[in-house]
Amino acid sequence: MRKLCALFLALLWGAAVICGNAAAGPQEQQAPSKAPQTSPGAPAAVKPDEAKKSEGPKPGEEKSFDEVVKDMEVIHGLFTFYRKADENKLLLEILPGQLEKVFLIAITMDKSVGERGLYSSQQFGDGPFLLHRVGKSVQMVVKNASFTAAPGTPQARATERSFADAIIASAKIQSKPHPERKSILVDAADIFVSDLPNFGTNLNQAFFPSSYHFDKADSSLGTVKAFPNNVLLEVLLHFATDNPRTFSMALTDPRSVPVVMKYDLSELSETGYRPRVADDRVGNFHTIQQDFTSDRPSDPILRYIARWQLEKADPSAKLSPPKKPITFWLENTIPVEYREAMTAGVLLWNKAFERIGYKDAVVVKQQPDDADWDPADTRYSTIRWFAGVDATFAIGPSRVNPYTGQIYDADIGFSEGLVRFTRRAGEEMVGPVSLEPPSALRMSAPWLRSMQAECSYGRDLQEQAMMSLDIIETRGMLTPEVEAKLMREFLVEVTAHEVGHTLGLRHNFHASTLLKAEELNNVALTEERGQSGSVMDYNPLVLAGKGEKQGHFLPTTLGPYDYWAIEYAYSQVDGDEKAAIGKIASRAATPELAYGTDEDALGTYSPLAIDPLVNQFDQGTDPLAYFRTRVAIIQELWQSLDTKLARPGEGYQIMRSAASRGLREYNRALLTSSKFIGGIYHYRDHVGDPNGRAPYTTVPAAKQREALEFLRVNAFSEKAFQISPSVLNHLAIERLPGLDVQAYFTAQRIDYPWLEQVLALQRGVLSRLYHPVLLGRVADNELRFVPNEKVFTMADLFHGLDGAIWSELDAATPRISPIRRGLQREQLKQLTHLLLRPAPAPGGSPPVGISLQAPPTPRAPEDATTLARASLVALRGRIRTLLGTPKVTDATTRAHLEETVARITSALDAQLQKTLE
Repeated sequence: MRKLCALFLALLWGAAVICGNAAAGPQEQQAPSKAPQTSPGAPAAVKPDEAKKSEGPKPGEEKSFDEVVKDMEVIHGLFTFYRKADENKLLLEILPGQLEKVFLIAITMDKSVGERGLYSSQQFGDGPFLLHRVGKSVQMVVKNASFTAAPGTPQARATERSFADAIIASAKIQSKPHPERKSILVDAADIFVSDLPNFGTNLNQAFFPSSYHFDKADSSLGTVKAFPNNVLLEVLLHFATDNPRTFSMALTDPRSVPVVMKYDLSELSETGYRPRVADDRVGNFHTIQQDFTSDRPSDPILRYIARWQLEKADPSAKLSPPKKPITFWLENTIPVEYREAMTAGVLLWNKAFERIGYKDAVVVKQQPDDADWDPADTRYSTIRWFAGVDATFAIGPSRVNPYTGQIYDADIGFSEGLVRFTRRAGEEMVGPVSLEPPSALRMSAPWLRSMQAECSYGRDLQEQAMMSLDIIETRGMLTPEVEAKLMREFLVEVTAHEVGHTLGLRHNFHASTLLKAEELNNVALTEERGQSGSVMDYNPLVLAGKGEKQGHFLPTTLGPYDYWAIEYAYSQVDGDEKAAIGKIASRAATPELAYGTDEDALGTYSPLAIDPLVNQFDQGTDPLAYFRTRVAIIQELWQSLDTKLARPGEGYQIMRSAASRGLREYNRALLTSSKFIGGIYHYRDHVGDPNGRAPYTTVPAAKQREALEFLRVNAFSEKAFQISPSVLNHLAIERLPGLDVQAYFTAQRIDYPWLEQVLALQRGVLSRLYHPVLLGRVADNELRFVPNEKVFTMADLFHGLDGAIWSELDAATPRISPIRRGLQREQLKQLTHLLLRPAPAPGGSPPVGISLQAPPTPRAPEDATTLARASLVALRGRIRTLLGTPKVTDATTRAHLEETVARITSALDAQLQKTLE
């Protein structure tokens, strides 16, 4: 037995040696192999020493440093470079002290595709990295900044070994070390002329199923700019495919995708910056690290808010300019006519900084037309202008030291389409009619993730502005002065919102509840308090009702929450900072400081979102009151499209666009209003806060019934989506192709699919109300109502929907219209689904590289199955009774009702055959 074990171990050892030599790791050096034996009659093998003599010295072996860099241009800076332009050769000198030292890389996509989320002037990621020598190579290693421990402790050593960094590039050493500086040379192209930012993955996602590969042969280095504390490298990357399988509006030839990336390499300099901890009562972006220094804390996570280093020039002065202001440069590509409004949007934030003692904390400068500096240089924070065939958004990302939260750069992007389409000057593209506005893909390098979530405010607000201009025009009130006012307020608000992100502030979707609906057009009030609690909300464009006086279209000043958030992040604290900022955050229960962010709103429409006051594009203390006005305005638009919006000599596509925008806004009104049903008001107050509230308070039953009635009238009634034949016959498409030729020639419906769109809207509302999570919340809420309060039950919801959707069964001569038949079939499908309770569907395929299964969709409560069965049984009985009378004279209505009875019977029979679970 011992001999067998010994033999087995010997075999394992031999296999290990073979495998180890065949697949040596990046930090292992393989032993030199023996020279091959010469067979009889074959030429004599060249000896290794003779081979070296014949070939001459190789880079990294024999050549001296000075010999390699001879006759090359020297570029001094944070790193020293040696360049030979005629050979496109660039060498990087690395000093001994620069090895194993952490630096920051910031990547900018300077020139890109121009569609599908791949646009110029965009930040494309950032992160910490170091240069690590392994034998005769140098690796570029991205540091894992998510885990930490106190330096010099045993825990720090364990943490360092426990979590992996990432090797993303390597380069061979090109010479012997410098005789005095002991520095080494590497070819910069080995590191940077590669798909370092993983652009290829994003390109293939955008143009799926085309498969692109990085083409190093046609990629090269561009300009190099070196400064004492940073270096900016331009890299021209090329991606190619032999088999393009996706249509592109922007690419000259889809087989070739050249892009320009700019890499800023900078120091992690010590500036005396003091990190500030995050607090969930206030909305700041923050860095996240797990601290393994001790196992005592209940929460081992370190969260530092993202903010600039702002210090008073005179710390003792009540109001002092900062030592170094936060400076934004308007790029010279921005049209001159928009610069004033964008400047005003930036400078709004100085009002908040003045309250905490800073004068002119934020400064705006104009980049000269002949500027010799680059917006991708992290020493300059910019507002940039770019174009794309499908780009209609603004975005406000910043770059943050992942260890401290200190912001060191920001580059806000405005697409020209954001303004062009807001003016309704954009082409009406032919494509599928949708309840969602066209959206650009948002791409980023996976290894350079930022906590900042996608911001679609500019894109979605543009839709609201376009619809508002439509309505103003149908009212005969559109003048150059009115349009200029709307456009200026639009630019001020969007700029202020995106600048707020670059100051470290997250969205606040609860802020719009500041004023009552009747106060929104009171100019004196909105200029004093703000039209919303924060410019960080997705504030809608407020349009006065017909015959009412118009106030501000959008906020023109900061709201109370904005002042509070800046105070928490930037107030100067002497002494106990934790106590001081905790006292600031403890004001969370103050009504005008209401806060709820992305994970609370969940895109507004999700059935998982519980708070009906945390929404995008609602307004006022009572969203139901706001949306009643909004629905009336949309119906006003639909009634006058064909008579008030037509322009002599133009096509009719402006009417089609206006109708679609109206439906999308209608969809928002209904889905947002449905959140009151099964809703819970959610508060972030901490224990002991002044006037602190419990985290959860159920929406009163009366308010839930009000919301159900709102839906009965505006979503499920016969009159909800009335449109005249004249209007429907004018909703035409553009009859000349644009860049999107493929969509033009493959459009399935060039008439307007009104029934299909209305049904999609109604389906969305029903799907939310019948969702298992929402129904479970309705059931639990019965336990949360205060004593003696009339509760809102699941039965109230089911009975209310049944009565609204099948009201024709009580008519003297029932005739069910096409819109109503579609709605009734949809409800029947959803009730049947609840009745049969199919096994939970998986939550979808997990992302690549993730082995854990996504959580399954939960099943609805048993009570929902019971009530669904009761609804179906009662409905079948009512229809059978009706069909037994002579009342149903319309042939289609009778056929529809007979089919409904058959479907219900099949569903009830199927339930009986199911095994009890």
